[in-house]
Amino acid sequence: MKTNTLLIVAALALASCGKKATEPAKAAETPAKPAATVSDTRIEAEITNALTGTAPAPASAGDLQREADDIIEKYPGKTAADLLNVPEVNTKLRNLLGKLAQDKALQQRINGSVDLAAQVKGLEGAARLDLDIKGYDKARTSRMLQATLSEDPQQLVAFLVGEIGEATPDISYGGLERAPNGVAILSNPAAPAATATKADQPD
Repeated sequence: MKTNTLLIVAALALASCGKKATEPAKAAETPAKPAATVSDTRIEAEITNALTGTAPAPASAGDLQREADDIIEKYPGKTAADLLNVPEVNTKLRNLLGKLAQDKALQQRINGSVDLAAQVKGLEGAARLDLDIKGYDKARTSRMLQATLSEDPQQLVAFLVGEIGEATPDISYGGLERAPNGVAILSNPAAPAATATKADQPD
């Protein structure tokens, strides 16, 4: 079976593109008097980063959760799909999808989960993931945003695979077309066949 899950998430990202506001230039000189207390350790770390070009450490899970929850509170009434298009998220989503597009192993992990769910459901041939995130509650929206804001394709894949796994019992044994978490696994007749087998011909 062959699936294409990137388009599902990418389609939500194309509605808008946030632009970074340019910061006004700061004054070149600062007062010579003592400034607010800043720890020596932090100053040394900043200097080291500036000299070596070291990227800042990735955000912790707690930081990502706070950032995601702040975005949810900043845009009350917006669905999870809407939040993927706000400036704070959209740019990171694009970067994330660009990284995922280059990682065939991670794409295969998603495709493998879709194929397994399709087999359990009894579908034959190609299958595709149909993900409806408009009905996400706050907790699930926060988890989705955390995966997106991390800009780590492994976190996004872990989120999607988890969603598919959670939905599988409902869409197979439960007989639902779409699971409560918005996941549906559908036949994809438009997908090209894996390998066409030639009919036996006489010698």
